[in-house]
Amino acid sequence: MGYPKPVVKGFISLWPLTRLAKKLSAHRLFRPLSKLLTNEKIMQVTFVPVAEDIPGPESMALPRQAIAALIGASSHRFIHDGCICRNHEGCVRYPRELGCIFLGKAAAHLHPSIGHRASMEECLAHLEEASRVGLTGMVGRIWFDATSLGVLRHFRDFVVVCFCCDCCCLVRTDMREAGPEVKGSVRRLSSVRVRVTDECEGCGTCERTCFVGAVTLRDGRAYIDDEQCKGCGRCAQACPNQAIRVEFDRDDSMFRELLRRAGAVSGADGARGD
Repeated sequence: MGYPKPVVKGFISLWPLTRLAKKLSAHRLFRPLSKLLTNEKIMQVTFVPVAEDIPGPESMALPRQAIAALIGASSHRFIHDGCICRNHEGCVRYPRELGCIFLGKAAAHLHPSIGHRASMEECLAHLEEASRVGLTGMVGRIWFDATSLGVLRHFRDFVVVCFCCDCCCLVRTDMREAGPEVKGSVRRLSSVRVRVTDECEGCGTCERTCFVGAVTLRDGRAYIDDEQCKGCGRCAQACPNQAIRVEFDRDDSMFRELLRRAGAVSGADGARGD
């Protein structure tokens, strides 16, 4: 069984150290350690722009459909009773009660004091509510989460679907100052493309919004560096002129890529449980 809420809170109290770690990761002396701690086997994060209403099959926005399929493929589902990051930071911009969804066999070992086992239908409703309030989806496997929750031994079958915000997200904050290894642990989906259209007026909102600094202004127009862009879609949401488009492949490639990155969350036997 995972850790109860008081122990989890103890680990969370150490989270501010991650901000210092990001800044130190940019220095040559700390880069070998950063490379070790952000190895893709123990830390891999992918943003999914769930608030982008791009029609897909079954009238569901395609990014949300991909996460919904991931939820449906999981053997176990668990909803945390509040966002760890927003509660820790005292967020006043977004609902603190919208917590992460944990998937995979590890979810069956989480302590009931931090949340509850959930059906697929409840998880889908949770996903839709996060999308409605404008939160960005993030799918990842992060060793620190598994350690804090007491399920590190089950890390191989541990996937987090997080709905955090720009102001509080443990992953996004201070990322501009981070070293290349830390930035590289956040990988864009190859099926997602972010494009600046002719409606751009060069106001700079997107430049200030981008958590990795992938957007700059050139000749009075926004320019997005494809090598740095993480495909989170926040720049498109923030643009006052709707001059940025987030585009997706219109097949199941996004789900297949998410499933591959997240690992076999359904377990070897493919069993599904509520």
